[in-house]
Formats: sequence, structure tokens, C-alpha cells
Amino acid sequence: MTLILAGVLVGFLQVEAMPGVPTHGRYHASDMDDLREQLLGYSARPEEYAAGADHPAWYAICGAYQKTSTAFGLDGMQLWNIATPCLLGLNLALLFALAKQIGFSTFHAMALSMAWLGTAGTTNWSVVLETHVLAPTSLLLSALILSHPRFFPRIWNHASPKTLAAYGLAIALAASITITNGALAGLALVPARFVRRLRPRALTCEMTRRFPTLFTAGLAGIGLLSLIHVVGWYLVMDPTMRHFLEILNERKLLLYMEGGWWDSVLALAWIGPPLSQYRGTPPETMLALDFNWTTIPAYVSGLLVLLLTACSLRVIPARAVFIPLFALFGVLLHAIYGRGESFLYAANYGWATVISIGLLGRVVFPRAIGPIAIVLGIAMMVANTLIWRSGLEWIVENEYILPNLPLAP
Repeated sequence: MTLILAGVLVGFLQVEAMPGVPTHGRYHASDMDDLREQLLGYSARPEEYAAGADHPAWYAICGAYQKTSTAFGLDGMQLWNIATPCLLGLNLALLFALAKQIGFSTFHAMALSMAWLGTAGTTNWSVVLETHVLAPTSLLLSALILSHPRFFPRIWNHASPKTLAAYGLAIALAASITITNGALAGLALVPARFVRRLRPRALTCEMTRRFPTLFTAGLAGIGLLSLIHVVGWYLVMDPTMRHFLEILNERKLLLYMEGGWWDSVLALAWIGPPLSQYRGTPPETMLALDFNWTTIPAYVSGLLVLLLTACSLRVIPARAVFIPLFALFGVLLHAIYGRGESFLYAANYGWATVISIGLLGRVVFPRAIGPIAIVLGIAMMVANTLIWRSGLEWIVENEYILPNLPLAP
């Protein structure tokens, strides 16, 4: 309950600090103008690149948002500004539950939750209008299923229909906000012993043997996602909606990606980059982060987190090895898709890096991991809040704020 209240309080303070909805590409690389048109019911596809099939639950969320706002007499962004702080509190409680399930003590789990609250991904992506703000909830719920002590042995040894159904649910939860996040559930089948001592041939053989389990559960997950898509269709009823899993068009964006593959470490950064340090002219061009003295902390923190997350593979429990693997997968993914805009996806991986590095710290500093996490969380909260508030001032000074918009009639 303490964590929930802390998250809600921080969330509402952030909502109060937000001057409004920033214009396209001015709050990092987010296209909030398109997302707002979708959320408020003006268009299901305001632009070719707008969120759609790559975010399977987004249409259903938009439709439910419009219906709920109308039912409670709310307008515009009011419901979003109420729901996201509550969601932040829930996320902290879910991270606490996941840490406890993996084997952390109550104090250490609480400390890790507070550390995550201070990271750049949480500070920047908790209450703003962006699909990735919703991802930690679905990913943490999926991780709770995948790391459960009863689930772990059953999925590897002649899984029963109930176990496959649970695995399918975990896949659907992970992929519901962003389709590539489904990798979290897929990586749960990777055997830890072949990761700690890399044996590619043995790993390939073992994964081939387990493929039928993944395939069957994947079909169940796709079935659940298709049901969510149908719900979204009936709520939105817009012929411009993308078809279910129509995601191949996303490849077109690869031609316009700016920045280098090394920028992908920003997806794991615990210190956020300044909002004013992107180069590009949105929406005509995609963005890339300048490398200068103001952005070096973001790059350095991302690199350190990457190295520590990789080191955690040596000590992490077998049933949780998918957690650091998911963060490492994110770096590889955004070296191809994202690059200079990789910090946009930081909310997806922050919880995984905190858990992974926490497990590493528990081995290296078993008695000090709690105090270290709390001090680090406070330091990051102060630093990231200062950077974030400075960015909001820059947005206001340059009048990069969209006018208020009511729900579509």
C-alpha cells in the first residue's frame, strides 16, 4: 500500500508539472499529436505511421477511454491524467511482488521499487501521452506468470493445457502494448545453463526441442490478442484502422532512422537526456540525440546498465533469466529499429534492468544492496527530475504545446 500511495503521489505531481500535450517530436521522439487524436476519437489512423497493429491493445484502450470518459462526465485528457498516476502506483506494487517472488526480502524488494521510481524511464514515461507508458504494467504481469515457481518446471516438462493457456496469457500480456515485447515470454524458454556458458549448438538443439511448446502457446496468445483487436474494432468502428498484426509496413521506417546503432543503449539509460538536445525537424524527419556534454550522462548510464545487466546472467536464478535477456534483446532491437530515438522505449526495459542489477548486487553486496538501491534511487530521482523540469521549461518557452482538445463528438 505504501508503494501504491508513493507512486500515485509522484504521478499526480508530474501531472501538475506537465504544461499540456507537447507537439510532435518535442517530448523526446513521441508523436503525441497523433496519439491524442486516436485516444479522443478523432481518427484511428491520423498518419500512416500512427500507432496501430504494432500496438495490439491500443485501439481497445482508445475505445474504452472514450466510453469511460463519457460515462463519468470527463473530457479531453482528464481521465488519462487520473489513470496514469494510479497506474504508476500499481506498477511499483507489481515490481515489489515480482522481486519478492524471485527471492528478494521485503526490504530489498521495497528498495528496488524505489530505485525504479527514480530511473529516467519512470520519470519521463509515467504520465505523458504515449503507448509505452502502459507497457510496464503488462510486462510485469507477464513476468509474474513466467517466473512463478509452479509455472517454471511445468512449462519445460510436457506442459499441460492449463500451463499452455497460462503461457499464452503471458505472451498476450507482454505483446499487448507493443508487439516486440512478446519476446519477454519467448525468452522464458531459453535454458539458463546454455546462456551462462554459451554453447550455441546445444542451445539451438534445446530450443528446437521446446519450439512446439512456444508455438502452441503462441497460437493461444495470438487468439487472445485477436479478441482484443475485435473489441477495439467494435469500440472504435473506424474503417481506417489497421488490420490485425499488420506490422510489416513498419519496415518502411527503417529507411528514415537517424543516429547510429550505439544509440540503442539509451533504451536502458537510468539518467535521461535533455529534451532540447535532439536534432531533426519533426514530423518531416526522424530524430537523433546529439552527443555532447549534456547528453553524456544518458549514454554513460545506458552503457553501464547494459554491462551490469549482461553480468547478471552469471548469477540470476534460472526461472528469471528471461528478465535480463529481455533488456539485452531491447538493445539489439533498437540498434536496428529506433537508434537515435531509442530513449522513447526506456519504459519497457527499466523494471527489467533494476531487477537484474539488483540480483547481481545481492551477490556482490549482499548486506548493502538495500541501502545502495535507496540512495541510488533518491539520487536518480533528483537528477532526472531536474533534467525533466528543465525540458518542460524549454517546451513552454518555445511554445511546443498543443491546444486543448475535447473528446470527439
